[in-house]
Amino acid sequence: MVKKIRLLGMEIDNYSLPEEVLRGEEFINKSELNIIRTLSMKMLSLAVDNKAVRAGIEQADLLVIGNKEILLEAGIRSSQRLWEASEHGFMREYLKRICTDCRRVFLLAPDRAELEVFREYLKSTYEKMYIVGDYVVEKCGKDFDIMINEINAHVPDVILSVLDFLLEDEFLPDAREKIDAKVWYSLGEQYHSPAGKLPFLMKVRQLIYRGKFKNVIHNYKEYNE
Repeated sequence: MVKKIRLLGMEIDNYSLPEEVLRGEEFINKSELNIIRTLSMKMLSLAVDNKAVRAGIEQADLLVIGNKEILLEAGIRSSQRLWEASEHGFMREYLKRICTDCRRVFLLAPDRAELEVFREYLKSTYEKMYIVGDYVVEKCGKDFDIMINEINAHVPDVILSVLDFLLEDEFLPDAREKIDAKVWYSLGEQYHSPAGKLPFLMKVRQLIYRGKFKNVIHNYKEYNE
């Protein structure tokens, strides 16, 4: 299987699920913070013209493809890979390993409402997860050092983030060396909804993202060919 694919001028990880999980587990044994990001159609589309988003993609230590349309546009037709992208295969397996290994977990959400949704999802699906703390980013405004200090005070192994990637791109490149954790894992907005069970509004957004993504791909090919 091809381990790297190229799309919109970017190199993107295309590991099998076991390989992704192995890499994720290896990060725990490293001294520096390693970043795992869920790659979406929206993120890729914006990365063409947004340097911060593009840098965020390039600086990730592991990219997990979160939409099967990304694979299809890259010519990947494996039913297994398409299922893994659509049904959060990596997330499900990786979070199980976090629970089994009793890793210390810290949660990050944009606001209190999203944090409660996130906590409820984890409680119902990964009830043995060892959550040591959480933080709502709207509390710190743009003073991200407050957030970093709160994270470091809890000494987590893994940070689970459901922040919008545009917000993460504002601070993560500069904050990376300040954060005392092993893994920063950005789950993406669809973490609690498999492809076949998306809420109505999320389905509408996905249709919009899909259309924009196809247009970006088409325009990029026309301009560069």
